[in-house]
Amino acid sequence: MKRKNTTVEIAAPKEAVEAVLNDAPSFITNWPYVVRVSMKDGLKAEIMLPRFIFKFRDVYRFEYHSDYNSHIYDGTGEKGHISLVVTLKEWRKNTSAVLELSYKGKGEFWLGKTLQDFVEKIGSVLKEMAENRPVQEQVQVPAGTKESIAVNVDFADPMSVASFLSRSRMVQSGLHIIGEKGLFDIISELRATIPDRILYISGITSDGSSSFKVLLDGSRILAIEHRTSEGVEVVKVENDEDARRALEIASGIKGAYMVNVWVPIGGV
Repeated sequence: MKRKNTTVEIAAPKEAVEAVLNDAPSFITNWPYVVRVSMKDGLKAEIMLPRFIFKFRDVYRFEYHSDYNSHIYDGTGEKGHISLVVTLKEWRKNTSAVLELSYKGKGEFWLGKTLQDFVEKIGSVLKEMAENRPVQEQVQVPAGTKESIAVNVDFADPMSVASFLSRSRMVQSGLHIIGEKGLFDIISELRATIPDRILYISGITSDGSSSFKVLLDGSRILAIEHRTSEGVEVVKVENDEDARRALEIASGIKGAYMVNVWVPIGGV
């Protein structure tokens, strides 16, 4: 079994770090090398670990446990086993987090550098999400601040997504059937019940074979990602050509998806 560890110093109280760690689906979604996450029949994450020209891919079923100062994410896959233990120590207003990642399975003898990179990037995600988490989740954020948070999101940059989600709250979750108009069907439906301008919408099919993420400012798409078995398309809208491509991607998303919706803190 390969073990790698790292320590991160987080400028946030222990309670803020624990709030991130306790939301296992959101935390794992923002790990590097995670291809997709599914909540059907428990928490499962597809992880692809690259090394040289090889990619070691597996779907892990995760169980989450915690005690006084440790948080454990234990993943069992068809080809291996992966485990992350996060131990916290608070010092005044800061928190020290020690992360130990263990892996046993296919390719473990070649994955030393990849696993070290994996655990260090998970530490960076934890630090980013905890430090950007408001002390009170119901604090009102000025509209201009919400827009500036949203405009920095790029689905090709997991850290920007983690930063946005750390300052947001989920307002709706459920199964939606997306019809012939593509993603615009669900956007119209959500706009009828959620007045907030900035919406982050994610969806995943029950088998995890297709997923999407879209960030909206009113009716305008700021960024979109669509993953299928054939690959992934990511667009951050910065010009007219990007806007046209984003609309094409949104129009092509159809089927039954488990959908989650977030708004920046201070929304509905």
